[in-house]
Amino acid sequence: MRENKTEKGSAVLLLQYHLPVILYALTIITISSWSHLKTPQIRFLAFDKIAHFFEYAIFAFLAVRSFSHISQKITKNSAFLLTGLFIVIFALFDEYFVQSLSRRTSSVYDVLADVVGAFLLLGVLWYKEKIKK
Repeated sequence: MRENKTEKGSAVLLLQYHLPVILYALTIITISSWSHLKTPQIRFLAFDKIAHFFEYAIFAFLAVRSFSHISQKITKNSAFLLTGLFIVIFALFDEYFVQSLSRRTSSVYDVLADVVGAFLLLGVLWYKEKIKK
């Protein structure tokens, strides 16, 4: 049986754009579920906040790529807005999930680091898109 171009294109889109963000989200939740996870005690800066910052900057990059390729009807600006909303909701869910674990503590500062990392990266990407035009 022959595969039509639409099915093949959908499979490529899934593998190239959507699967990475899904796997990354699952990785975040999996790591959050490790009750024995300890962050290194580094005096220079709060290492865990820096980790949150970069973790969610990468997540935002993958998410905006995915949202940009869901449909041709979704504009770049819409993809950025959807990504921002998704990241905020996911960060809140992640911290709620961490809080529900008996040996882990959650922090509003973790959510703040998540959102700042994601939004800073989104701002840079949005600015680069605007310059291209």
